[in-house]
Formats: sequence, C-alpha cells, structure tokens
Amino acid sequence: MALRTAVVAAAGAAALLLAACSGGGGTTTSGDGRVSDPLNTANTATVRSGGTVTYTITYPISNWNVLNSGGATYSVLDISSVLLPGVFLIQPDGSLAPNEPVATKVEKVADSPQTIRYTINPKAVWSDGTPISADDFAYTWRVLDPRQCPKCQASNTAGYDRIKSVTGSNGGKTVTVVFDQSYVDWKALFSPILPAHVAATYGSVTTPAGLEKSFNEGFAKNVPKFSAGPFKIQEYTSDGSVVMVRNDKWYGKAPNLDKLVFRLITDVSQQPTSLANGEVDVIYPNPQVDIVQQVDDLPGVKYQVTPGASVHQVWLNLNAPTLKNIALRKAIIQAVNVQGVIDKTIGQFDPTAKPLRSHLFIEGYPGYSDVDTANEYGIGDVEKAKKTLTDAGYTGVGSKVVAPDGTPVPTLRFIVQAGDKLRASEAQLVQAAVAPLGIQVKSTPVPNTIDGVQAGNWDLTVGTVTQSPFSATSNIPYYLSCPAGVTFCRFNLGNYGNPKVDKLLNAALSATSADAATKDLQEADKIVSSDYAILPLYQNRSFLAYSAKVGNIRENSLAFPTYNTEQWGLLDGS
Repeated sequence: MALRTAVVAAAGAAALLLAACSGGGGTTTSGDGRVSDPLNTANTATVRSGGTVTYTITYPISNWNVLNSGGATYSVLDISSVLLPGVFLIQPDGSLAPNEPVATKVEKVADSPQTIRYTINPKAVWSDGTPISADDFAYTWRVLDPRQCPKCQASNTAGYDRIKSVTGSNGGKTVTVVFDQSYVDWKALFSPILPAHVAATYGSVTTPAGLEKSFNEGFAKNVPKFSAGPFKIQEYTSDGSVVMVRNDKWYGKAPNLDKLVFRLITDVSQQPTSLANGEVDVIYPNPQVDIVQQVDDLPGVKYQVTPGASVHQVWLNLNAPTLKNIALRKAIIQAVNVQGVIDKTIGQFDPTAKPLRSHLFIEGYPGYSDVDTANEYGIGDVEKAKKTLTDAGYTGVGSKVVAPDGTPVPTLRFIVQAGDKLRASEAQLVQAAVAPLGIQVKSTPVPNTIDGVQAGNWDLTVGTVTQSPFSATSNIPYYLSCPAGVTFCRFNLGNYGNPKVDKLLNAALSATSADAATKDLQEADKIVSSDYAILPLYQNRSFLAYSAKVGNIRENSLAFPTYNTEQWGLLDGS
C-alpha cells in the first residue's frame, strides 16, 4: 500500500530532531512478549474478515498535507500511509518493492536524458472513482519543484527540482518523466502522489499562485475526503481521532478489517494503560525504559523493539570559535565512551544496541563500513585525548585547558530539548567524559532545539537524523555546505562543510547507478570522519506494541506500521 518513502522520511527530519525520545533508569526487560521474527514476516497470521483495530497517534493534527513542511508529523504520516498511493514500497528490512496495485511497471528507458516510464494499473482509482493518472504525477511534481511553485511549502524538493517534463499517454495511464539532470534516487519520487482533480477544486493546477493555494491551504487545511488506499476517512472526531472505513473503490486486495480508528492520546505515559484495558489495540511511542517495561509485563500483548531509520549524533558547532580547532574536537570525540553511553541509555531495553561507525550509512544498508574506528571515535580514552591536545599546543590539560593562542577554553554549552530525558542523560555523560581533560561542559535545556541551534549560542547538541535506502538524497541536508555567509541551513546543524565532500555528494546525486553513487558516498564518509565534526552514537530504536489478537501488523520504521493496513486483521475467536 501507499507509504512514506525517502521523500517523506527526509521531510520528517525536523520532527525527529525535536521528538522527545526519552529514556532513563530501569532494568532490562524480560522479553516475554517480545517478537524477534524476521522484520518482513513478523506477526504473520491467518485472520478473519471484519472487526475494528484502534491505533494510537500522539500528535494533534493541524496540517493534513504530508508533503507540506507543516504536515510531516508522525500522526499525518501514519494516516497518509493508508490514503495516498505511491509507486514504490519500502519494506520493514529497508528493501524496495514495486507497489503493484498502483503501478504495474516502472522502468528507466533512457540515461541521456534520464527518462522513467510508469505504467499505472488500469484499475487504480481514487475513492470518488476518478482514475489515478499522469495528471496526479504532474501536479505532485509541480508543487514539489521550486521552479514551478516557489512559494509552495514543500518539505522536500530533492529530485523534483531536476525534472524537465511529466507527460501522459494511453489515456493518462502511462507516465513519462524526463529529467534535465540525472537523479540517482529516482525511485524515491512519486511516493506518495496527490490527486490533481481535488487540487483543482482549490485553485489552478498550472499557475504558481494556484499551486500555492491548493498545496499550502487546500490540502493542508481540509480533512481528506479522498483516498486511493484500502480505507477512507469516515469521521474526524471532536477529540482529534480519525475513524476510517473500507474504501469501496479500492483496487487492491480487499482489507480484512471493517474499520480502522486512529485514536489521539498525547500523553505517552498513558498509552500502555490504554493498551492494557483494551481502549486501543496498537501503540507506537518513542521507546523509553519504563514504557517498554510496562508493556513487557502486560498479558496478551506483543511488542517489537527494532533498529529504526534514524541516528543519534552529537553535533559540534563549527560556528563557535572554540571548536574551529580540529584538535579540540578530536579530543572531545576520543574522550567519550560511546558504548558506555549506550549501556546507560537505550542499552537498558535493547542490549543488542552498539555504536554506529559511519556518518552517511546505517549498518545493514548498502555502502556501510566502519570509517570511525581508525579515527578513534568514541573510544573513551582520556590519555589519548590529552595527548591530542598537548601535541596541538594546548596547555593546562587535565586542569583548565588553554588554547594555543593563550585563550582559555570557555565552558561549552550543550543544548538539549527541554523534557527530553534521553538527550539530557547523553549530555551529562559527555560532560563527565571530557571533565578529566580540563574541559567544562554545561547542559542547558531549551524549549526548541532547532530555534536554539539557529540562535547560535551553543557548542554541542544531540541531533536525530533520518537515513534511508536513498543515501544520496538523505545525506544532502546534513553534510552539504551551507551557502557562503550562511551559518545554518537545511538540517546541517553545526554548519559542517568541506568542498571535497560537496563534490562527492553532488556526484552521487547525479550518478547513473546506485553502485557509483555508493562509491562517492563512501569516499565522502571517510572525509567527514576525518573532520571530527559529528560523533555518531547509535541507530535509534522503534517500539511497536499491539494486542496479541491483531495479526499482520509489524514495525516498519521507514514507512510506519500502517504501510500494510489492508493485511491487518483479528485472529479467529477474537
């Protein structure tokens, strides 16, 4: 079914950065209800027809357009996965599969210029009976291409800004997309797409002003009355919940459930209780020790703790004069024991968690290799860190560090999201790690991390960044240099920049094959590591818990568990 792919994954990066994925004290769970089956087949079951499943959402909905920068929230991502069609599916293990109910064939037919042809399922229609067609592809391109709609508040324009034309043939069921510049991650595009005929009710679909109105207002402010998935919205309730029923125009295999309810529970601590008393059937909170422990003790409940699609990293602010010296940055990174940080945080509910040794790749994805061990990242070796400082001309090492120019190193400001226990713990562990060097760190909570970063008064922070199988696209926002004179851009928190990395990132994005792009990114990964600007910690965990009576629901950190709602169902006897 339709899902969130790299386009929306990148769109959600800001939300991930700000999310309070909190942790704290506790003990390792016993795992009585823990599911450890292969990700793609976990909780596979024979289920009956009929019934209702209630899924918990955490964030109130103020913008319904998942492709809009204000709409890429977790709740909207969950819901849009059910309603909107896309041409490719990302499976729970990160592999890519064609979404055959939507597009029966997708092929690259030329390299110069790069040309992609999509063959739309002739049965594929929107819930009002309007065929899914080339018009929908063309509209989606226009609103996500800043050349076509400069004022559209698109969450991500990558790839769409390289398209020259989108044309239809065969009654609109064949779509030909021609690029004016090659784009290696073309499979990330058009997942999802928006209905052009609905957009036309909000404004012109061919003028910048009309595109802006439909995209920023029409799709954003109105509850979707359309669907191209197995369910459609019946009601948006006064308490912020969403009730869905079967879409009788659905062109794929009929869903098992009669009804799918998204219930809003903003207090994450109450979600296990709601699951225990049967008010909801599924919860998908950010994992923290006490919540995992509560769920582990519940009878009749299963859960999955799996590596997610995002990474925790400590960013050093290269705008800060103190941290412009690479030796100081290297010493800080050497002094932190990353495995020790893991053991005292997420390792308490997932003992398999281990340090991430790459900046541009997640372990298990094509291209991942250990580039950080050789550079002594996160080794927790105070003596080596002291030698790094001394060799670089720092004095007062071990007491109060003074820079080679005679300037005392000031107390470093480590900003963390207020209320985020996990990041607060990580800041304290970094503070303790560098104290023996004679470097003082002060952990400072801020109301909004993004605002705090842009304000500039910081030295360190923890950022959560998203990754995906589309590595070239997903790394651009974090590692491409900001324009001259700009100190914060995209999600490049610390204003990292290296001309060699820029060249490699752009080469990867324009590569004609995934293998060629991977080689460029691997070279960039090595250079980023040698610059000592960012300390990768670990791959985040996702936590999905559900009633044992629910079959065929499983974690999918890149597409959310709602990627396959047509397969969900209740076990016989429930």
